[in-house]
Amino acid sequence: MLVRVMCNVVVPAVLVVLTLLTPPARAMFGIPDFLEFGGCVNATLKPNFDPVKYTGLWFDIESVPNDYQHTKNCVTQNYTWTGKEMIVATRGLTAVGKKVRQGAIMRQSTSSPDPAFMTVFAEGVPEVPYQIVASDYRTYSCVYSCLERFGFRAEFAWVFSRKPTLPDNTIKHCHEVFTAMGVDPTKMVNITQGEECPYYEKIEETLAENEQYLLKILGPYVPTTTTPAPTHLDQSIVEMSEEEKTLQDLKGKMESGFSTLCTDSQQKETNGASSEDQEDDPNSSTHPVTSFPLLPFLLLPFLIY
Repeated sequence: MLVRVMCNVVVPAVLVVLTLLTPPARAMFGIPDFLEFGGCVNATLKPNFDPVKYTGLWFDIESVPNDYQHTKNCVTQNYTWTGKEMIVATRGLTAVGKKVRQGAIMRQSTSSPDPAFMTVFAEGVPEVPYQIVASDYRTYSCVYSCLERFGFRAEFAWVFSRKPTLPDNTIKHCHEVFTAMGVDPTKMVNITQGEECPYYEKIEETLAENEQYLLKILGPYVPTTTTPAPTHLDQSIVEMSEEEKTLQDLKGKMESGFSTLCTDSQQKETNGASSEDQEDDPNSSTHPVTSFPLLPFLLLPFLIY
C-alpha cells in the first residue's frame, strides 16, 4: 500500500515541482530538458509503409536534443531488414568530437498492426516507440517517438535524409507534418553534417553506392524477403560487421518491455501468495546506450540512438 501511494501520489507531485525548476536546478536533480507536461499525440503514420524500402543509409538532419544519446554530430544510421526485424547501426561524433558507434534492433510494435509503428530495443534501456509519419524512401523521412507517464511525456522527433543535406522545403514539409499532429518542430536542432565529418573524404563514392542500392530496392521489382543494406559502402559509415555480430548476440538476450519499481511492487502485492510458492582507432569507442539516472528512469525513459 505504501509503495502504491508513493507511485500514484508522491512521485507525480515531486515531478510537478521538479519540472518547474530552472534548467540548472533540473540538471542537478537529473531531470532532462525534454520532460514536459502532457501526453503523447496520436501520430499519423505513413500509409502502406514498406520496411524493405526504408533500408540503407540515412543522415540525421534535425532532431530533438536527447541527453542520453551519445552521437551528437555527423550522425548516420544504417538500416538492414532481416524479414522480421530492422537492425540499426549508428555512427557519429560525441559533443567533444569523439567517434562513437551504437546499435539497436527495431521490431513491429505489439500495440499496433501498422508496420510504420516499430519498437526500438537497445541494451541498457527500456523499449521505445519509433513511428514513421512521412517518407518517400529516396530522399527524406520524418520520425516521431514519445513516452508518457504520470501526466508527463518525453517527446522526440527526427528529420532524416539520404544525403548530408536536405532542401529547406523538404525540411519544412516534415515540420508541417509534425505541426499537423500537434508536435512542436521548433524543439528540433540542426545536426552537423558535411565537411567536418569523418566520412566526408569518401562522400561521393558513398553516395553513388547508396544511390545504386536505392535504385535496386525502389525499382520496378522490390524484394519482399530479406534485403540486406549495401555491403560495399564506405566502411567509416556503413559497414559494422563487428557491431552487427554484437547485435545478433543481443537478439537472444533481449527482453521485451521493462518493469518499473511501481509495477513490480504492485504485482508482488497482487500475486504475493503465488510468488512465494567504428574502426580500430585509439580515439574511437563503442558504447551501449547510456542508462538513465534513477529519477528519470522511474518516470520517462528513453533513448534513441
